[in-house]
Amino acid sequence: MLTLLSGSSNMASTDAIKVAVPLGLGLASAAYLTIKLAVGNGFSIDKSIPMVSLRPGDTTHDKEYNEDPDAFLRRCEEEYGPVFNVYYTSKPYTVISGPLIREVFMNEDFSAIDAIEDLTGMRTFLNSMVKSNLDIDSRTVHDIVRDNISPNLPFFTPRIVKELEKNLEKQLGVCPAEEGGKLVEKPMSVLQEMVANAMANVFVGSEIAQSRKVIDTFITLAADFGALLSSGVHRTSSWRTFLKRTEINVFHPLQTHVRVLVEATTPVILERRRQEAEAIERGIEYQRPDDILQRLLDNVDKYHFVDLEDVCGHLLILVLASVHTTTDTSTNLLYYMAAYPEYLDKLYEEQQQVLDAVQQERELLRQECLRKGEPFDADTDPSHDRDLSAAAIKRMVCMDSFVREVFRSRTERLSLMHLARKSVRLSSGILISKGSNVIINMRSAHQGPDQGEDVTEFRPWRFVGKSKAATKVGVDFLPFGMGRHACPGRFLAMQELKTIGVMMVSKYSKIDVQDSTKLKKTLRSRMGEPADTGLIFTSRF
Repeated sequence: MLTLLSGSSNMASTDAIKVAVPLGLGLASAAYLTIKLAVGNGFSIDKSIPMVSLRPGDTTHDKEYNEDPDAFLRRCEEEYGPVFNVYYTSKPYTVISGPLIREVFMNEDFSAIDAIEDLTGMRTFLNSMVKSNLDIDSRTVHDIVRDNISPNLPFFTPRIVKELEKNLEKQLGVCPAEEGGKLVEKPMSVLQEMVANAMANVFVGSEIAQSRKVIDTFITLAADFGALLSSGVHRTSSWRTFLKRTEINVFHPLQTHVRVLVEATTPVILERRRQEAEAIERGIEYQRPDDILQRLLDNVDKYHFVDLEDVCGHLLILVLASVHTTTDTSTNLLYYMAAYPEYLDKLYEEQQQVLDAVQQERELLRQECLRKGEPFDADTDPSHDRDLSAAAIKRMVCMDSFVREVFRSRTERLSLMHLARKSVRLSSGILISKGSNVIINMRSAHQGPDQGEDVTEFRPWRFVGKSKAATKVGVDFLPFGMGRHACPGRFLAMQELKTIGVMMVSKYSKIDVQDSTKLKKTLRSRMGEPADTGLIFTSRF
């Protein structure tokens, strides 16, 4: 019988939680899924909402949109105003633009979770990994990130940096200019390895992260999830989606990933508990491992976990929220660096200036320690003067602006679907009826007047000197959502993304596209779509 021992940070004893139910989708969730398949009526019933005209021969707006999303949406806004109906990905949507976007995000009667579930069956996918917190509006993962990850980024960053650097050297290494650099046909594979190892170290600790099976399951799980999202975005058949959900429900394909993590964590957890019991017996304080696994084990009651499988299932949802999205966006970041090579030296110069300033500040602290006769500590140790700390990366405002501009430029122009759980009347007087699907016109947000000049151009320093950090969400920056449901993991994602960017410009003076004719398409690729051309890296030194 598998047991999971847990307790608080100052516990004097341990409790056992035993495996009680098999891994899989509960009956309540299955019933909910059946109901969900029947909802989602498409357009609002408000007859005042105009339908965008179709070109001769077109049955949906997909072809016109895909040819030039910005031109299509400008036409719609000019001819029909901020709210209009379209057939996108062969589904009916009511498009919301401009200031009205805020009303969608701030109203709990609009649900992004319901819309994504209706499109992809994602809830079935996720619920096949966990046993608790299966209610449709569970915020458990949100709370886990808020409580355990975001506040501890300064502590986790050195570990993330160490793993990223180690794996970058292993996967890419030196790319001599005299040899024409090094071609990497699938940059995403390199980044998957880097990100998976870094996240494993934070989520489950260094010992478990050494398991090749664990790293492979982190990568494979992310790939499985990416395939699910991609099939949902491009789906043309409700029957095909129903079959996919049924497959997930019946065969539980994710239980293999959960089993791998359970097998890897069990001996480590038992050894931790042995050491804890020994420390208690000796009357000394037990030094608790500082990873997310340990924090979840210490708070099983708070998060209502059932057993170790349930804990591992929730950890794997964190993996999905980090490895897949961070790998995707960091890959896209590299292609933007390749598309705009004239900005790499500026990013490198900023990095050196920041590290020089940090080094000087630490030298002043050392001089003060010497004056007082105090020993050096972590804040004054010269060997860490030029570390990529969280504080140092935060000072690199050009890199922050570059990353935010990549998001602004790359984000899909129609995205962030919501389903109306109730009828909602917008401030414009338009009624969004219950069961209808709305989608956000990101062009109107990301190319609006708040963005400054030349909104259709890529300007990497657009946000330098402004209160527009890459983690700051709002109606003018929506990749992470907005309001109560804004992604809590964006601080970790941006920290890791900027760290990867800093490492790349410090090690490589040039990043070239293997096939320049495919660059434009690659820059606009949808999430989950692999680039169909490689990158050539040239070492800086």
